[in-house]
Amino acid sequence: MRQLFDFCHRLTQAGSMTTTRRTGLADDLTDLQPDAVGATPAASGFQLGVRHRPDVTVVPRTTSEVRTAVRAASDRGLPVTVLASGHGTRDGACGGVLIDTRRLDSVAIDPVARTARVGAGVRWGAVVEAAEAHGLRPPSGSFPGVGAIGYTFGGGIGLVARSDGWATDHVRAFEVVDASGSGSVTADSDPAAFARLRGSGPAPGEVVTAMTIGLLPAGPLTGGALVHDLGAVGEPGDPAALHAFHEWTRDLPDDVTAGMSVVPYPDRDVIPPALRGRRVARIAIVVRGDAAAAGRLVAPLRSAVRPRHDTVGPLRPTDGHRVHAEPADPHAYTGDNVLVDDLAADGLDAVATLDGPMTVVGIRHLGGALARPADVPDTVDGRNAGYLVSALAPLDPEQAIDDPAGAVAAADPTRALGPFASRRTGTNRAFAFGPRPS
Repeated sequence: MRQLFDFCHRLTQAGSMTTTRRTGLADDLTDLQPDAVGATPAASGFQLGVRHRPDVTVVPRTTSEVRTAVRAASDRGLPVTVLASGHGTRDGACGGVLIDTRRLDSVAIDPVARTARVGAGVRWGAVVEAAEAHGLRPPSGSFPGVGAIGYTFGGGIGLVARSDGWATDHVRAFEVVDASGSGSVTADSDPAAFARLRGSGPAPGEVVTAMTIGLLPAGPLTGGALVHDLGAVGEPGDPAALHAFHEWTRDLPDDVTAGMSVVPYPDRDVIPPALRGRRVARIAIVVRGDAAAAGRLVAPLRSAVRPRHDTVGPLRPTDGHRVHAEPADPHAYTGDNVLVDDLAADGLDAVATLDGPMTVVGIRHLGGALARPADVPDTVDGRNAGYLVSALAPLDPEQAIDDPAGAVAAADPTRALGPFASRRTGTNRAFAFGPRPS
């Protein structure tokens, strides 16, 4: 990775080689709209710790324009990189063509078939809003700004995942462009490609321009968070709430989807006083059912945790973002994950006392519909896991760009995952974020 970064940096600084390639590519792209082609990225995406250095950036409006860009790159033996929301970006474009999908932003709901056709640039929030008007919801995640298609490539653990299954289980078709043309990929038309796209994503040179995905009844849903103070950052934390969460999840019905994040808030003025310098556990809960049913299911956990704040209540799909309360502003970050069959007790103890650079540890309860075999083959990692444990650390954007390996090593989020290694069953590509460690 470091050698690739150095090569791209020298290429950009020298200029002569990229100028020649840009001129040739520009000649090949003359059929596109004038504002569809540029020399630099039109957007950096949500991940600010990765810099793109393409020869040409294309911001297409149509599948035809994507075909033109992909064919031009293929004819010259150059790579194609796709930028949607940018949440999951790991490697920046190094030469070639960067396709920014933000103008491929159409959403079409078929309320009879209960499907949504979603363009490559669409964020989940737009799909949720369009579907809710018909009493439906997509199998979307917790943050409305995440790109719908990129999220689905990794499987997709949604707000109601233990009831819904993986988001990719609901995909009916992908519309794919490569150097040979374009077409629809389904379980019948190309089973191998359909399986690869559902869990691993596109092959090099492929661009998915749209997908058709199934929708579900909108409600009723109940959700929110229980927030518990584990103690001051820098001091040993009380892991009792973490163990209570673990015990509570052991016998939950599939209608309950839950996760927990442990956040060590820095002692800074920008942080609300109640959180400043505190290590806080946020238990996010969504129940497919009304408030009364949810209350009965959540009661044992409420009693054990005695939360400082409790926001669990009736939930519209368009308010799903308040369950996990993830940061909405672009920033630089790195992270990784392990899938485990169960949570190691010493791992939970370690999370409650984790010191060193700021690291947010997340635990997602899997199982339920996430454990069921797919109707058709896929490449999703996690069907045999009981939990997903992730670690996420902020980075300084400039350091991450200038020295990605050094920045990741200094942040060292994976130190939080080591205590869970004895129960490891694998990893999930959707929870590996930011610059690579080496």
